[in-house]
Amino acid sequence: MAGAPGMPAYAKISLVSAVFHPSDIAFARAWSATAPGFGGWTLVLDREDAPQSVSVVPPGMDEPAFVVTRGPRDARLQRLRPGAAAEEIGRLQGLREALLMLCPIADDALVEIQERLEVEFPRRDRRGKR
Repeated sequence: MAGAPGMPAYAKISLVSAVFHPSDIAFARAWSATAPGFGGWTLVLDREDAPQSVSVVPPGMDEPAFVVTRGPRDARLQRLRPGAAAEEIGRLQGLREALLMLCPIADDALVEIQERLEVEFPRRDRRGKR
């Protein structure tokens, strides 16, 4: 029994991958195309096939100013400054919430993106059926 005298206490095992789900990346790309700003918001993925971090280049900038990484329970949003350590802005539920914190988009645009994602990434019921 974990925690009993003389017995090792087992750490809770996290079953969540540090890789962003493809539906989150699809949302990020749609957000990038929709978010207002002259020149647009550009995304840079660390790996195209299995991204673990998404860097964000705001309008008018040439280099990423923010990065979002995924942890076992939340997404970590950090601000990047040249020559300085990354500064944590916050921990949010996921990549979508982090991007919307950086630049909200209109409700109708958000609904359109969500509806498109429902078609591209249909939810499964509890028995694994779509």
